[in-house]
Amino acid sequence: MLPYFPFGQQFNDKMGTFPLLESDRLVEVDEHYPAVIALKRKLLTALPTYYYQAQSGYETAQWEVVKLIVENLVQFYPTSFSLRQEGNRWYWLNLRLNEETTFTFGDKQTLPYDPLDWLGRQVQEDLVLLAGDDARLVAGQLCFGNDWSLDEKIGLPFWQIHAPIVSIVEPMMRAAQQLMTRLPVGRPVWRLNWSVKVSDQLDMTSRHKPSLDQLLREKLPYLTSETIGEQLYLRIERQTLTRLPLSGAVLFSIRTYQSLLAHEASDPERASRMASVFSTTPPAMIAYKSMTDFLPALLAYLGKTCRK
Repeated sequence: MLPYFPFGQQFNDKMGTFPLLESDRLVEVDEHYPAVIALKRKLLTALPTYYYQAQSGYETAQWEVVKLIVENLVQFYPTSFSLRQEGNRWYWLNLRLNEETTFTFGDKQTLPYDPLDWLGRQVQEDLVLLAGDDARLVAGQLCFGNDWSLDEKIGLPFWQIHAPIVSIVEPMMRAAQQLMTRLPVGRPVWRLNWSVKVSDQLDMTSRHKPSLDQLLREKLPYLTSETIGEQLYLRIERQTLTRLPLSGAVLFSIRTYQSLLAHEASDPERASRMASVFSTTPPAMIAYKSMTDFLPALLAYLGKTCRK
């Protein structure tokens, strides 16, 4: 079962943020860690400038993210990661991968990649930096984007990142813009986002959209109330937002979890809640999430499942 399940009794158009407490993990490590990191590194080797991009002038923010996340990993996963510091000389040990990295904090020449790019190869999350009053996307390592990519969005303010915006999404985007602007230092937040997909591949960045659209067209005739549970996947994003104290930039982290729909629907309570949310989601939002064509079969399947 998914560790997070963002479904209540009906569709909610609010952004739905929660405080990220000191007792909460900023990044999460699970049993899939080695495979996910291997996939990230494979993608970054094949297309480095597609999956990582950074504008100049934000090196301080990148180092702030390194400090924040490395210390968080050591705090919450002390048997998997360790850090020793001798002044600005840092000795990082990743026991999960049996790797050691020694670098001078603040000197990117002592790392094999930019600080944010190096750090992204240590965590399962995608990491994005937003800066300025308009929350402009200034740097990111995005390997598992859901229908977007850095090529399209780097340098754009938050509002344009999500353009074109359908009317049903606009209130949520305005709330998010205000949150980006007003988020104080020391008070990070988190939220969940959901979608239903025809594939469980993690990398759904824009370059895969044609093939994924084609896969949906091919599968659509066979997505019936009897078969759909074994052919669709529930995709959940755990997103965090943290204001960095020195640069004032905002770290936006995205952790993607996926599960076969049938696995989640095997719990009648979860099946019932998904049915309630999907059936009350406005058609414009269903279209925005590319669910229109299979929604009737999906609701029929969930209806039968939650009555079992």
